[in-house]
Amino acid sequence: MPMQTAGVHHVGLSVTNVKRSKDFYMDLFGWKEVGADQKLGYVFLSDGKNTITPWHQSQSGYNRTHAGLHHLALAVNGIEELMRAERMLRKKKIRIHYDRIVPITEGTQAAELYFFDPDGICVELFSDAGDEGLQPPVQHGPSCLLGE
Repeated sequence: MPMQTAGVHHVGLSVTNVKRSKDFYMDLFGWKEVGADQKLGYVFLSDGKNTITPWHQSQSGYNRTHAGLHHLALAVNGIEELMRAERMLRKKKIRIHYDRIVPITEGTQAAELYFFDPDGICVELFSDAGDEGLQPPVQHGPSCLLGE
């Protein structure tokens, strides 16, 4: 019988600067610090449901050619919240991949927005509705950074 899981407890991110990552995620999402160890170089950040753990374990930014995290996907409550997030990212001058909200793939109702944290880790915001009139950046596949 396979192992039984009960959800994702946290996602660890290898970063170059824990304070910078902590400030970025707390400012953007309003997450709170729920644990840390300065000596070991990590912090737990949470919104009460989701938890990420930036760890200072990297000397250089994200590199897609190495095994590890492809992107961090977070759900939002609808297209209006996704559009609000896009405005906020633009105001903060945070780089948006594809430079717009995109459908997750052809023929679905889901929409998403990709952007990059200070280490170049891709963060996806996902809405299960709202793709009406959006053009997919990639034909015949998911938008998950395949159109780079």
